[in-house]
Amino acid sequence: MVKGHVNDPVIRWTGTVDPDRVATLRAWNLQSQAWDALTGSRGAVEGETVLTATADDRYIDGQQVHVMVTGEDPFADDLEAGDPNAFADPDAVDFSIAHFTDTQYLSEGAVEQETAEERAIWESAYGGIVDWIAGNADERKISYVAHTGDLIENNIRAPQTDEMRQQIIGEWEVSSRQHDVLDAAGIPSGVVAGNHDNQSGTENGPDAIFNDYFGPENSEAAAASWTQAQYGGPWREGDNQNHYDLFSAGGLDFVVVGLSYGVTREEAEWANGVFEQFSDRNGILLTHDYLAPSTEPDGRDAPFAAPDGSMLYNTVVEDSPNVFLILAGHEHGVGTNVKPRVGEIDRGVVELLADYQFYTVSADRLGLTEIGGYRPDDQLRFGASFLRLLSFDVDRSVMHVDTYSPLLDEFGATEYDDRHRYDGSEDETVLPVDLTSRVTTLRTDSLAVFVPSAVVGESTVASGEVASVEWTRLKADTAYAWIVTASSAGGGTSTSEPSVFLTTDASGRPGTWNENSPWFPFLGEAVAAEGPNR
Repeated sequence: MVKGHVNDPVIRWTGTVDPDRVATLRAWNLQSQAWDALTGSRGAVEGETVLTATADDRYIDGQQVHVMVTGEDPFADDLEAGDPNAFADPDAVDFSIAHFTDTQYLSEGAVEQETAEERAIWESAYGGIVDWIAGNADERKISYVAHTGDLIENNIRAPQTDEMRQQIIGEWEVSSRQHDVLDAAGIPSGVVAGNHDNQSGTENGPDAIFNDYFGPENSEAAAASWTQAQYGGPWREGDNQNHYDLFSAGGLDFVVVGLSYGVTREEAEWANGVFEQFSDRNGILLTHDYLAPSTEPDGRDAPFAAPDGSMLYNTVVEDSPNVFLILAGHEHGVGTNVKPRVGEIDRGVVELLADYQFYTVSADRLGLTEIGGYRPDDQLRFGASFLRLLSFDVDRSVMHVDTYSPLLDEFGATEYDDRHRYDGSEDETVLPVDLTSRVTTLRTDSLAVFVPSAVVGESTVASGEVASVEWTRLKADTAYAWIVTASSAGGGTSTSEPSVFLTTDASGRPGTWNENSPWFPFLGEAVAAEGPNR
């Protein structure tokens, strides 16, 4: 209630909102007939969130100011990143997904290198990933593992010689052997074929060599030891290049659809149908080709890759309201997109590309100077030894992204990018995710309008000195607020908002106030105006 003529009464709201959400203080504009946002803030991590704003004549309706406070979900890529040298605290997250991709050079080197010692080092980079996942699944709460294609290198086209056919078979055996580690550990996982796995999208159907090693029978056998998860099935009998899995973690249910390189319209429609069939589950799309690398230092704003990217977005992602996460490989580099309004039913989607296959490590670091005869500074493509751990906090609906190489025992792959494109933040970040648990909660503790009603006192001081006045005639058990107007000798004036509050005790003596000082060290005159809570 605003009585009489008042210049710019101040509105103050206190309450609680989640730190990843925004509280906005709005007032009804009598001129534009709209709710104007006067101020807003992310929720405080600890304690109350406080919003204060002045309301000018546009908002004073007789003796009233119409106020509304909203809790909003910004779904913005502005969350504070985690520790760049450590995984997210497992006690602070509910479950994790491990993602790695484009291990083709590791599989190739494990077959084609001249000596057994050299081949073992290449395979150890692949093995380091699966061994680390198996050994840390419990501690890191890993509920699912995704490989987004190009498990091997040389099946990019039909082999022309028996020697090449044997090389391809050897690479498949390496990759299969490593994924058997995950199966033996009972960890749910899904694999799709890249262009180096399915002859650039032309080797399809049950007879594709991919199905000899990662076919439906293999997935069914592995799923027998899964808990809280099951293999859904292939898109067509005998052909597991496109398939889906189900798993539950953190109190939520998920459906994962995998689409291999060279997605046809028919395959995209099948995927859309699976997401629709399990519309009550959070949807994850695994595919080989989706994003091209970002050209930004932080890896943001990555464009779609060709041929599959934009088609998948238009026919699957936009049309499947439960899809919240897309994981991909294929293109050499990193891409991170946070899209807050996707599809007819607006919801947030996160798209991630994390392909380190072209990143290089020195031969000296790998121990290949004596075994392989390389020069110490020879750069070898061991970047695929990096995996990503995506750790989810269900209550906050955020995802921690950590990038780590078990082979190198290092976080962040940035320094190994020979193109020097990124600044390190691309590999360690925290992103919003639109899980079915994502909600915005808001609690109001107090709402008040403060109206200046009397001058407490005036004081003139030199620059750098502190102005003060004595405030008398305070009533017992009453909350007071004050504002300060400071004017300089040159005529400049500034006015503080009433962010300082004073409470008197039963005898009328000042009790408590907050930490914000009401006074400005300012050359000129300071006027304090009394403003009791109306």
